[in-house]
Amino acid sequence: MWQFFADNPWVTVFAVITLGALLGMVRFGPVRLGAAGVLFVGLLVGALDEDIAAAVPAGISALGLALYVYTVGLESGPAFFRELRGQLAVMAGAVVALAVTAVVVGLVGHGWFGISGPFLAGGYAGIGTTTPGLAAAQDASADPTQPAVGYAIGYPLAVVITIMFVAAIAARRTWTARRDPGSGLPATLVTRTVQVSRETRWADVPGVTAHRVLASEYRPSGGTARVALELDRLAPGDQVVLVGGEDDVRAATRALGALAPRHLLDDRSAVDYRRVLLTNPDLAGHTVAELGLGEKYGAVVSRVRRGDFDMLAHDGLLLQLDDRVRVVMPRERTGEVTAYLGDTEAKVSEVSAVSLGLGLTLGFLIGIPSLTLGSTTLALGTGAGPLVMGMVLGWRRRTGPLVWTLPTRANLTLRQIGLLLFLAVVGLTSGYSFRENAFSLFGLKLAAVLAIGAVVSYALMVLVAKGLGQSRERTMGLLSGYVGNPAIVAYANSRASDSRINNGYSTLFALAILVKIVCIQLIVGL
Repeated sequence: MWQFFADNPWVTVFAVITLGALLGMVRFGPVRLGAAGVLFVGLLVGALDEDIAAAVPAGISALGLALYVYTVGLESGPAFFRELRGQLAVMAGAVVALAVTAVVVGLVGHGWFGISGPFLAGGYAGIGTTTPGLAAAQDASADPTQPAVGYAIGYPLAVVITIMFVAAIAARRTWTARRDPGSGLPATLVTRTVQVSRETRWADVPGVTAHRVLASEYRPSGGTARVALELDRLAPGDQVVLVGGEDDVRAATRALGALAPRHLLDDRSAVDYRRVLLTNPDLAGHTVAELGLGEKYGAVVSRVRRGDFDMLAHDGLLLQLDDRVRVVMPRERTGEVTAYLGDTEAKVSEVSAVSLGLGLTLGFLIGIPSLTLGSTTLALGTGAGPLVMGMVLGWRRRTGPLVWTLPTRANLTLRQIGLLLFLAVVGLTSGYSFRENAFSLFGLKLAAVLAIGAVVSYALMVLVAKGLGQSRERTMGLLSGYVGNPAIVAYANSRASDSRINNGYSTLFALAILVKIVCIQLIVGL
């Protein structure tokens, strides 16, 4: 039976992906393994016979990794550069914490236990749950199976220990946040119709100038409803539809008057509203203001749904393909607005072969140059080159007619395919070595070293965030991004509903991957 796996490698690869995906769905306490289940099933199958590793088609893992890191870069690049100035101190602290962790793992593992660099580098990637880091360790090692053994030992330790840290942070109710007092965005948006009871300048309404509250529809006293394109003064008897977070809308309502007995949006005879899928490539990478919906159609955008998150619209919000744009418009212009924005489901999963191919080509090119330091060679390689290029191009969004960003669904699909292929191949090619090394005294020593490294690493990151005055919620997000595991950020979101968690995750996720890759290549030289 084992020979069947060796003789039919493609059957083996996709069988591992199937079984690994099923394992990833199983809940272990508060988390699921997710895509990492493919790695562990691959290790199990690869451990059955050493001929299985030799039969796996070459090059699959590199292609899968490139797709994964490039799509990650496209998504995380805008957040990284947006947060660069405000979170520079936190980013610098994370870099120092990762470097100190590498020193601790190297000193304890190599100096005390005599464990070689490739095993430690893979373990360091494991406690950082960084798949690109594992690839970098394999590229820099003479025996690529050794880093995979360390990674497989370190990965479950990372998930368990990080969950414990996040739970401890969530339990702290006296956490002070000197420099991070409030949430950047409301967790959920609400829509309310308000009856104005006192004359008020619209700009004086709480939350309006801060872009936390906007008006989508307006009906003057005794008049007919219209789209709220420009508001100046509101008089008693006017009605206005407010959109924003629950607390912000409540404060604006108190300033204006009280809730109206009937919701203006229930009457769609004059003013209509709907979500329109943005599939017009000419509009991707432009701001809400640059759409010109007010000037062209007398319409206004009230919110934008991207993936699973609703964002309050404002003039400076950058749009991307696959956004669902909530538009309030005159009823007779609905068809024109829909045609202008696209709203074509067939285009949701379309990928521009030109921009994807050129972006990956540039990513591979910047991964080629190397720097030799003693016995260690540093290079971005296939793990970090496409990542860096993806971050830059995702931040730029478009260059002339080329739209670098991908529709959200297409991005997630390519990312998932790339990650599953990479993990399946790594597991299959490293399973036999894992069987020989992990379940031994050597494996126990390596696990002890990685557990020490993980505790030191995560504690340092938490101390950095708290010392710099970050909130409890953002610290949970920063730690999740520092470790780089979506299961961790999902658990953090289950403990607190706050947009700072996801913002913190985005701030450090890509940066941590790059720093880990550099540290990993240095550890291999031990």
